Amino acid sequence: MTQLSNKDHFASIMPGRTRFIRGRSVSGRDRISKPTPSPTGASLEGFAFVFPALALFGVFILYPAFYICYASFFDWDGVNPGVFIGAKNFYHIFNDDEHFWSAMRNILFWVPLNIVPQMMLGFLIAFLLEIKTRAVPVFRVLFYLPAIISPVVIGMIWQRIYNPFGGLLSGLGIATGLDFLTFPFLANPQTAIFAVIVVNIWQWMGFSMLMYVAGMKGISGEILEAARLDGITTWQTALYVVWPMLRHVHLTLILLGVLDALQSFTLIYIMTKGGPNHASEMLPTHIFRQGFELQNMGYASALSVVLLVMALGLSIFQVRVIGARFSFGGRK
Repeated sequence: MTQLSNKDHFASIMPGRTRFIRGRSVSGRDRISKPTPSPTGASLEGFAFVFPALALFGVFILYPAFYICYASFFDWDGVNPGVFIGAKNFYHIFNDDEHFWSAMRNILFWVPLNIVPQMMLGFLIAFLLEIKTRAVPVFRVLFYLPAIISPVVIGMIWQRIYNPFGGLLSGLGIATGLDFLTFPFLANPQTAIFAVIVVNIWQWMGFSMLMYVAGMKGISGEILEAARLDGITTWQTALYVVWPMLRHVHLTLILLGVLDALQSFTLIYIMTKGGPNHASEMLPTHIFRQGFELQNMGYASALSVVLLVMALGLSIFQVRVIGARFSFGGRK
């Protein structure tokens, strides 16, 4: 009979109590296996939680997007059965539609003339309120208030302000002798789009301010104190210390500004309806006119596909290219 080792002898004396496995002791209670959840059950449970969101996304986002792509290949009025015409709608967009190119020109005006002033004014207001003056929150509310007002209301108000016959600007021009204030800005093709841009800047600079205030909350006070001890003035601190540290906010505002330029509709439609003579036309107003006023749903669908591709392409470009440069200090 083989001689038992001390460990085996101990285990034989106290069975069920202690067992030595690879140099460690395991009690009898530890040997009782606990049931583990089934991976399939956990997956089904997770899918049940996300299914409502996926269903809503599919019904209200994916299905309309695919249907618009399908309808873009038809000559369709939205009521009667469409006639398949292939890519003729897209050919007409890029070769025959002058209003499409007018809208593209206005987008080129809209993007820099909106984004840059909004960012500069928003940063200036945020810096004065948050860094320099530490003003009470009521000023933040006053500057942010236009961003939460309906664009319909804002458009109607500014339409009356711009009115050359009894409007606020006209009255101010007559009272002060500044005759240029009596000019019909919305009725002139040379100034209509710029008049709407001014209103859009006024409406959304408060949103830029709020974004910069949130970004400034993440700047350590020690950095600002070190800049003060080094003898840097307040405006030098703003320009050379605070502004570079808010690169992520700059990127976010640029991305949102570009997307806003591609989907601007309400303010322009209320103030000018894309006129006069399509001078302030944007792609959404052009799509609306083609689809609902001229009942050319197939062509409006093709315009919507072009708009969708532009929005996706610009978003991916900014996130992958500009976003990478912002994240890694400008390395290419």
